[in-house]
Amino acid sequence: MKIKIIVPITLKSFRERAEREYKEYISKGCMFKDLQLDVEILPEGEGPLTIQSEYDGAMAERGAIALVEKAERDGYDGVVIDCFCDSGYYPAREVVGIPVVAAFETSIRFAQLLGDNISIVTPLKSNLPRLHRKARAMGADNFIVSIPSIGIPVAELGESKGELIRNLEDKMIQAIEKDRAQVFVLGCTGMMGVATAVQNKLKDKGYDVPVVNPAETCFRFMECLLVMGIKQSELSFPKRI
Repeated sequence: MKIKIIVPITLKSFRERAEREYKEYISKGCMFKDLQLDVEILPEGEGPLTIQSEYDGAMAERGAIALVEKAERDGYDGVVIDCFCDSGYYPAREVVGIPVVAAFETSIRFAQLLGDNISIVTPLKSNLPRLHRKARAMGADNFIVSIPSIGIPVAELGESKGELIRNLEDKMIQAIEKDRAQVFVLGCTGMMGVATAVQNKLKDKGYDVPVVNPAETCFRFMECLLVMGIKQSELSFPKRI
């Protein structure tokens, strides 16, 4: 079984970090003994360095869709779009016959199963309008009680894991106490390797709440789809003629 992880940005260090991150997921357990997993980013000049706006997301769409199509041609069984803006997600589902999942929709749907009040912790305030629009589009806006920002650009998220954990913990405690948040979603797939640590710190403070890692959520959901032998509906996502 082969899963392609597509990161629709050109930042090379992100690919290296993502490869390590997905190996960690597999080390915790995997549904397929023969699983092959590959991480691919956009070629230089074919998209944004990182995605921090609607414009960046739009610039990544074409490259992301092309990589999804290539993954199918190369024999991959499923594709995960590893980006919280879901670049190319819906269009890609129309052009391939394999399952395609993406971070925002998958993690928000998953979070809705875990509690009523969702808080998304995002890197920058500039993401707020885009996230609110995406939540409204999928009918989840009533579940999202806050979208706090930690003030760290995407490209800098991997520089200090300790600082990232502290910032996330502070914002999440504020969201619990002020906004009555019950479930947290990390608002960027670049927040790697911190979900469990933050969740444990919250528990130590008396708040036993889930912290949803969008990248791992997508990966696990893709495993489920492949085990069950199902994919997105072609009535919802009709094949492009």
